[in-house]
Amino acid sequence: MMKIWERYILREFFKLFALFLFGFYFLYVVIDYSAHMQDLTLGKNLALWKIFQYYLLQFIKRMDILLPLALLIGTIKVLCQFNTNRELLALLSAGIRMKKLMRPLFFIGSCIVLINLGVNEFVVPHSLNFIDKFHDAHLRHSFRGNRTEPLHVMHLDDHSKLVYQYYDAAREALFDVIWIRNHEDLWRMRYLKIDPQHPHGQWVDHLERNKEGCFEKTESFASLIFHNLDWNQDMPRKGYIPFENRSMKELWKILRTDPLLSSFEKNEVLSQFLFKLTMPFLALLVLFAIIPFCTNYSKNLPQFFIYSMGIFSFVAFIALMDAAVILGESDTLSPFVAILSPFIVLLSIFGWRFAKAK
Repeated sequence: MMKIWERYILREFFKLFALFLFGFYFLYVVIDYSAHMQDLTLGKNLALWKIFQYYLLQFIKRMDILLPLALLIGTIKVLCQFNTNRELLALLSAGIRMKKLMRPLFFIGSCIVLINLGVNEFVVPHSLNFIDKFHDAHLRHSFRGNRTEPLHVMHLDDHSKLVYQYYDAAREALFDVIWIRNHEDLWRMRYLKIDPQHPHGQWVDHLERNKEGCFEKTESFASLIFHNLDWNQDMPRKGYIPFENRSMKELWKILRTDPLLSSFEKNEVLSQFLFKLTMPFLALLVLFAIIPFCTNYSKNLPQFFIYSMGIFSFVAFIALMDAAVILGESDTLSPFVAILSPFIVLLSIFGWRFAKAK
């Protein structure tokens, strides 16, 4: 049975938690919609529910940051309010220990950890794939929807590569394509029809490396269907699902069972796996870090300083983890060191400080 003071803490917490979470995201939607209004309002065959689905999945994509940030703001507000109004002192004087008082907040933090773990495993992969396809199909004036690179490379699941100049929307085909099957086998074609099940090439040349080490043309076709050229149908413009768009289970399976995985790809897969596994625990790190600052007894509690330092530290940690993923993927540092070290060090410091509280 939940006690009165526990219900009171939860009620006060969820007032600001919900207001900040949905208010902040509503502002993001308004700003993003304004930036892409030309594409979203003039786009042909773009249903309203598609736009709603896009922004809903954008919210899901950012849940691992938004929920801990809302937890941070809500925790600071509740504890500083209790401290300023002497409610915290009254509860402690009644014999309730500090750790017991924080139980409702840690319950919420644990729920956020489980939610983010579940979302990373079951929902985020689909969300990221949908968002990528939506950008390519509808946001033509955005950076991602209006790509200007001279060459595009698609890494396929069988470790071969497709290199092409650009996507011809009128023909629904890639232009000036080279399919690099391996270091001795190349296929060059003028057009490759975007059809993952029946890729159709036009004006195709087959080149193989000869005994002298040079490539020579061995076959030519005016038209050819490539039955052994496969890419994922979910993301036909990319050819394969990027590692960051995959579930933790799928990443672990790739690490354990893919014999063709290069050392570079292994570091990339391991970095993404560790990142998806550890980031949900940011909610608990937030609580361990901020609670001691909000519960220190003081006549003039520096609330503005606590808010500003809390938000600044949160943003700095997110930037640090993004940098850690890059360091892990590039093998500058071991993915275990780059991604796990910040969590282990900070949890040790703030966890020890919280454990000292009476």
